[in-house]
Amino acid sequence: MAHVLNLVVDGVLKEIKEFSALTDQVKTIVTFFKQSVNAMDQLRAEQESSGKKEGEVLTLIQAVSTRWNSCFDMLERFVKLSALVAKILATKSQTSKNTPDMVPSSQLNVIRDFIALLGPFKEATEEISGANYVTSSLAIPLTTLVTQVTDQATPSTSLGLIVKKALLKKVEDKLAPLEQNPFLSVATILDPRFKRIHFTSPVVVSNAISKISAEIRAEYRRRGQRSPDKNPDQAASEQASGSSIWLRHEKLLNLNIATSEVPSSGCVPNELKQYLDQPLLERKSDPIKFWINCRHFTPVLSDIALKYMICQASSVSFERVASVVNLAVPNERSRLTGEHIKQRVLLMSISDKYWYE
Repeated sequence: MAHVLNLVVDGVLKEIKEFSALTDQVKTIVTFFKQSVNAMDQLRAEQESSGKKEGEVLTLIQAVSTRWNSCFDMLERFVKLSALVAKILATKSQTSKNTPDMVPSSQLNVIRDFIALLGPFKEATEEISGANYVTSSLAIPLTTLVTQVTDQATPSTSLGLIVKKALLKKVEDKLAPLEQNPFLSVATILDPRFKRIHFTSPVVVSNAISKISAEIRAEYRRRGQRSPDKNPDQAASEQASGSSIWLRHEKLLNLNIATSEVPSSGCVPNELKQYLDQPLLERKSDPIKFWINCRHFTPVLSDIALKYMICQASSVSFERVASVVNLAVPNERSRLTGEHIKQRVLLMSISDKYWYE
């Protein structure tokens, strides 16, 4: 999904020529500062004179063509330092003809609109790219939340409105179909933090529940058992503070959308009905631990849920491994064996806290 998000944003930014021209102007200014030691020293000195300590001083960020997130970071940092940058450029222009022009204030408002519109996409990209928590059940909720947050955005410039409409169109074309994916829909239903509240199609929910029910019955037939009729294990629900796109999720929790009745046990196995009748868990809770703790009450459903929870919704974590391999096997080390490469990759993948504790 991370690559789909990248395609959505990158496609919109390339289609709008005005945005490309504006980012090119910002890139020119950032390049000027990166290539000028005096300009960077002045930028640092201006921040230190305002009371910032050495570790708190910010520098401009240059965009990388292969990552739209870097363009977002460049614009965000540029707006934050725009007053100091304008002051330094005005001073430099008096002594050097090669000093680039500062971005006009009207264009800074356009950049602020871009930052507000693209911020949820960056947050969603970072959420779905994780490797140490469940991501298979995040795809559909993040799609719904990004769509809602973008739709409710209120850009102050005409170009911002154009970008908003283009983003919504791309999301509808590329991200909305993820809800139709049977694996992602089942994974979302089986995540006790989300269940059904982020689905836009009741048909998809019905199909996912039918698929889970069929898997439960098949597993019981394989084990030669009947589905037990137990009382539901009530999970604790705590109020959580969300980030920008997750605020919508918290509101849905407060509205208690997921309290609708599930079909009788004749249509839905008892284990699944008990699970769906329980309240939602806090967003920060761990669904893996939830299902491990529920094995005594829902043995078959827990095994099925864990099967869906352990899969990743993005290939970013695997690409990180490929990057580690490239670092572990330099070009000049041509005599490394496969076993040595495995050992070096393992050592580089271990977190720093285990090395220095």
